[in-house]
Amino acid sequence: MSKSSRVPLPFLPIALAILLASVGNALSDQESDFTPPQPYVARLGDPPDWSHLDPFQRTITREEFTYLLQHCYARSPEEFAGLIEIEEDRALIVKQSNFPERGWYDLRFRTQNHLPAEAPKFWRRPVELPDLPENSTRPLEGLRIAVDPGHIGGRWVTWDDRHFRIGKDTIEVREGEMTLKVAKILQRDLALLGATVVLTRDTNNPVTSERIETLQGEARDYLKSRNLVPSSGLLASTAKKMFAISSEIRSRGVKVNQELRPDLALCLHFNASPWTSRRPTFRSPNHLHLLINGCYSAGEIKEDDTRFEMVMRILQRVYHEELAMADIVAKTMEAETRLPAFHYDGTNGMAVNDNEFVWARNLLANRVFFCPVLFFEPYCMNHKEIHARVQEGEYPRLREINGVYRKNIYQEYADGVTAGLVRYYREKR
Repeated sequence: MSKSSRVPLPFLPIALAILLASVGNALSDQESDFTPPQPYVARLGDPPDWSHLDPFQRTITREEFTYLLQHCYARSPEEFAGLIEIEEDRALIVKQSNFPERGWYDLRFRTQNHLPAEAPKFWRRPVELPDLPENSTRPLEGLRIAVDPGHIGGRWVTWDDRHFRIGKDTIEVREGEMTLKVAKILQRDLALLGATVVLTRDTNNPVTSERIETLQGEARDYLKSRNLVPSSGLLASTAKKMFAISSEIRSRGVKVNQELRPDLALCLHFNASPWTSRRPTFRSPNHLHLLINGCYSAGEIKEDDTRFEMVMRILQRVYHEELAMADIVAKTMEAETRLPAFHYDGTNGMAVNDNEFVWARNLLANRVFFCPVLFFEPYCMNHKEIHARVQEGEYPRLREINGVYRKNIYQEYADGVTAGLVRYYREKR
């Protein structure tokens, strides 16, 4: 260093102070320019307002919260690592997974020092319903039931991709129209047993006002949030899913939670086996299963709105009601349909008890309906016998099918559900 470039010792503190000040100003400028990332949410999800959990403070013990989270809702403890931390007296929940600096939501557990408190909810358990007169013929009296016919029909089936023809079908298989037939039978039969039954849709039209063309911007933003290039093909398929699944089911969720406010919801679906070729073909599997909400993956728990909705279901303790009801209804469905059980491999769905027909799986409908939800998946529509029964339509009385006299498939489906609900509420009220 030359003499002219040396800093005289007496002036070193002043020079250092100037240097530190300039660095500090630069950091401040950077901070003022910093914009936190947008919350990481599911398709068409809204960033959650964590203060909505405030009424649930001290309504659940550490033991029950931990049991529900690990036994049913998270696929494994590793799935929520770094996002939910369980301490002695509280659970800490990350508010925004891609910006932890936003902080943690502090959920306090109920301890022996706190009086038992009821978690807020609009639905009622069987023991909370009015008592029935002895030998009542209306065992569902006073019960509010929402029936959700899965998918959509009519001219909308091409947007939903749940329709097909095999060979020279006289009737195209359309799941959205088939579930609506079952829903209307249930509405009639359950009402005769005393229930108030409302449908999330009673026509083939969608509930949502959104359309594929109105969701292009949201689809592009969603793909960018996943670091995916919004090519024309990927953009089109994402917008289609946003319409037929995300927007449609979320619109039904608003209707269920804010308008209908039922004691339980029944989500009706038919199943199908994957094609082995590009054209629809018959497949040999034919089975039945019922779903309750659970089995969240790490990717799902990372989504801020999904994590919030999962915690909300834990705090409302819907698991206990869903499992007890599904256990009974699965048995009556088995008796009516004569179908074997379907089995998951533990990835998309997992077992939560010893009933092989009942599984936990995280689906949008059984997550955003804030009440107990039974999600039905009977019959494989591309099984030859089931396909033939769909072609038979809604015939009266019994008809011989493969040497066995059977009800029409829609009445059989509805009767399995109805018998299970009657048995459950007779036992639990």
